[in-house]
Amino acid sequence: MFFRPKKFSGIDFHENYITCATVKLERGMPVVHDISKIDVDASIITGGRVNQFEDLAILLEDSVRSGSLSKDVHLAIPTQNTLIRKITTLPDIGEAELGKILQFEIGESIHLPFENPIYDFVKIGSIIPNRIDVRHDIDEEELSLDDLAQGIQKNMEGPKSEVLLFATSQSLSQDLADVCMEAGLKPLTAEIRGLALQRLLSYAHPLWLSETEMIIDVSGNSFDIHIFKDHMIVFSRMMSINTSDFLSNLVTPGRSYNDDVLLFEEDLPAFKETQGEIAATIDEVTHRNQNDFVNQIALEIEKAQNFFRYSLNERDSEFKRIIVTGESTDKMLRTLKERMGTEEVVRIDYRSILDHNFSNENLLDSCSVAIGLAMRANDIK
Repeated sequence: MFFRPKKFSGIDFHENYITCATVKLERGMPVVHDISKIDVDASIITGGRVNQFEDLAILLEDSVRSGSLSKDVHLAIPTQNTLIRKITTLPDIGEAELGKILQFEIGESIHLPFENPIYDFVKIGSIIPNRIDVRHDIDEEELSLDDLAQGIQKNMEGPKSEVLLFATSQSLSQDLADVCMEAGLKPLTAEIRGLALQRLLSYAHPLWLSETEMIIDVSGNSFDIHIFKDHMIVFSRMMSINTSDFLSNLVTPGRSYNDDVLLFEEDLPAFKETQGEIAATIDEVTHRNQNDFVNQIALEIEKAQNFFRYSLNERDSEFKRIIVTGESTDKMLRTLKERMGTEEVVRIDYRSILDHNFSNENLLDSCSVAIGLAMRANDIK
């Protein structure tokens, strides 16, 4: 009797499409077996709730029947519906005690942008205050009242916990789980996209994310920016971009002529020359618009880097690597390499984690989050 490897799937909900990935465990290691993309007619999430519930359930049920989805699934919470915040105001105590304090502080001094939030946290370190010792060779009369007050305050403060808080909407999370259960699926876990990508890289590129690094996930009219330091995600944000601003209104070659018009032989050279000029113009405009699109993304990358350095007190951190993924990877990788400065701009190499019969390489970057989700396998924490 032969043992059939257990399969697990990941589902990532985008604005108007869903990406899915299925892995199977071979000797305890996840191997990518299948990936797919499901287009949806309208917006999947509206006002923080799942839209067109029944239609989504039918589409997912069809994917189960076709074999592209297993019944055990892990889900991604869209980045625009999640929050990551570093907290350094709580006392340096154990995680069990921190959990009780957070339960009290959320809604009181810690406010979350969700009406019905759920949250998790991890303690990443301790902060020891720098005590100010008054030099004995300085006359106390030379110290101002502010100097004395600051010294007293810092000496009174004890060590603080360094905590990363993760939060999302309970209503949306329940909607995503419910639509999967309606399709006959068994949701095991839900997590943020950045953590799914981190898991994918831990198998495909285990040496990445060990320093200060960034993942850019470009999909449709938006892109996610995730910043990692020492294998820990510290920043995650979704940015919207109006792609219509970068599209040309020029006609495509030949469309300015009626297909039913009969051209005489002597008109053909002039016609071909005109068509060539139109094609060259459109290529030039397309190239320019693509550069403008990448430059806008590069500007947002620089803003995120500055926020990380100056708002999260990481002024000495230098970014080593920018990892590009998502459905627009091919379009923007080369131009982004030219645009960025000292950072190494790279893409994911999936070859080490693919099944030997895998043949859908063109969708890998589009499904990168779903792959990372599926790699949770039998983890049901």
